[in-house]
Amino acid sequence: MSQLWPQTQPDQRTFGAQQARTLDDLNRPQLQGIVATYLQDAMRYWQRRPFFFTSADNQDPLVWTASVFATQGCTIQYTDPSGQVWNFVAANAGTTDSATQPNFQAATAFQFVTPVNSTGGPPPIPPPTAGWPGTVDDNGGPPSGIRWINNGPIIGGYHANPQLSTVYGVNEYQLPIDLIAFTRVEVTWARTIRLEMAPYSYKELRDFDVIRPTPPTTYPTAYAYYRGHLYIWPYPIAQYPITFSYRSAPPIAQNAADTNIWTTQAEAMVRHYAEGRILEAVIGDQQSAVMCFDLANQEFLDLQQQTSQRDVRAGIPPSDW
Repeated sequence: MSQLWPQTQPDQRTFGAQQARTLDDLNRPQLQGIVATYLQDAMRYWQRRPFFFTSADNQDPLVWTASVFATQGCTIQYTDPSGQVWNFVAANAGTTDSATQPNFQAATAFQFVTPVNSTGGPPPIPPPTAGWPGTVDDNGGPPSGIRWINNGPIIGGYHANPQLSTVYGVNEYQLPIDLIAFTRVEVTWARTIRLEMAPYSYKELRDFDVIRPTPPTTYPTAYAYYRGHLYIWPYPIAQYPITFSYRSAPPIAQNAADTNIWTTQAEAMVRHYAEGRILEAVIGDQQSAVMCFDLANQEFLDLQQQTSQRDVRAGIPPSDW
């Protein structure tokens, strides 16, 4: 098939169609009130498993949006009137303004060692003080608003400007809520050099704190996962982009018109598993439930085989003789 195909070609089955098909399979129209809940439970069950469609990363650029919560290190892109695109990093966690975008154009490039007064010195513990060169306040600034740091122009290249950057002196960052497991974590330094960070246990990273230099003089090279956060070491001295590839948990369907991976490519797996749970817990037909679980497992194995074929290069197929 060519790279160009009609809009009707992709699978666009909806959550409503999946519910109707489940009721048809069970031949129990009176269960319409609970089918959606059991299908969503099945989606949550399969969310924890790795599939080819659960691969994700944080490369898609973000732009300023009203009334959203940004975590510390969240990175957005701003295009000035001349067409130049800049990266802005949230120096603290907070909520954006409900209507008005801050004046990003007024912020010069942030400098870690820019003197704050006649005595000079680095900026204080994040976020830097109000009015610090290279910063702009959003929604009134901290503590409820955000103090954005101008991290300079975008540097170009694949995965070069992700949704997360370090903040000077901070080694702990919140992760996407759909993250199940890391595949690869990378740091970009010297503007264009991207390196994979080494995975460590949280205990090892904590022990590193005892020997970390003061002040730190390098970009982070190691990471650990603990209580839903990304920990890095050494502590960063600037805003370094952090790119991570990971296994995600695709969102479950909510409305009848919703269409996603659980209602299309994995539709039969989800549907049969939900039917098994209904037969087991509601109808009390254990024998039929086992049959549905077996059908769901067959679909699961087929998707796993497809995942393996996409993740690993296959050899040359043998000849018929």
